[in-house]
Amino acid sequence: MRTLRFRDPAGAVRQALLLLGLSLALAVGLWLVRPDRLALRADSQVYALDLSAPLISVDEALVAYEDGSRFFVDTRAGDPSGRASIPGSFVIREQHLLEDLEAMGDFLFPEDPLILYGTDHPLPVDAVAARLQTRGFENVVILQGGLEAWQRAGGTTAGGETGGGEGAHE
Repeated sequence: MRTLRFRDPAGAVRQALLLLGLSLALAVGLWLVRPDRLALRADSQVYALDLSAPLISVDEALVAYEDGSRFFVDTRAGDPSGRASIPGSFVIREQHLLEDLEAMGDFLFPEDPLILYGTDHPLPVDAVAARLQTRGFENVVILQGGLEAWQRAGGTTAGGETGGGEGAHE
């Protein structure tokens, strides 16, 4: 068996380093000119999200609030006391869904029309919507933009802070 020998080992190393450098430069160049990267969060304005309940605009929700045609449900996780919410809204959290539904048993029925809201992203709210639908709640929609969008649109809130609702008022 023959072994491969280079006449100029230093030249071979230079050529290998040159090829490596050109490969890296090409990779960096392609990375810089590639099209926009995917967002780390799926924006419902850009992407069609596969939600179990449809989205309702803030304007439509404000009208429903004013005429009292729908119940509002706060789906944000954690302790609901001391934070801003839509006045008159019920609290149904995913981690405490059964307990929260039991507490609402005399007030909330599967045929009631519901607007669910949470933070600005609809996926956590959709998890609650899907669980409600499995329990017979069929008239469920998700507030697009959550409580933050509600406040920006001038919707009434009660309680504490949400962490950035300029349009909020109590």
